Amino acid sequence: MQLNFMLVLSLIMTFSNSVFAEGPFDEKSFDTPVREISIIATDDGFYPNKVMAFTGEKVKFFITSTSGSKHCFILQKHEVFVAAEKGKINEAHVQLDNPGRFKFYCPSSDFKGHLTVFEKFKNQDQASREPASAKPKYWTPRDYD
Repeated sequence: MQLNFMLVLSLIMTFSNSVFAEGPFDEKSFDTPVREISIIATDDGFYPNKVMAFTGEKVKFFITSTSGSKHCFILQKHEVFVAAEKGKINEAHVQLDNPGRFKFYCPSSDFKGHLTVFEKFKNQDQASREPASAKPKYWTPRDYD
């Protein structure tokens, strides 16, 4: 009985070493950052209906549906139109060059959402800001007894 246990244990160790030696956890680097966003069209609307990204990123949208109704995904000002089909995942790729708030919608079902694109600062000096605990710089009345 102990021999069978040792044999199974050695097989598991050998298999795990060969699987995880070169696996999906290796470090990867990209010339352009890639963000992957999944959006599901349901009978109640898009989920999620608010997503965000940064300028300079390439975004891969994965679109699917949970209902048998016809749905789609249109991203404003980026020339993206993708059908949302039940049981199938469709992809769209977008390069985000400008900051702003862009609406995505489906005209056949009146579903709406938005993609907010924030400007990414190149160095930390540009992103300076005051701490939240700083005193306000405007006049406040004195409390009287």
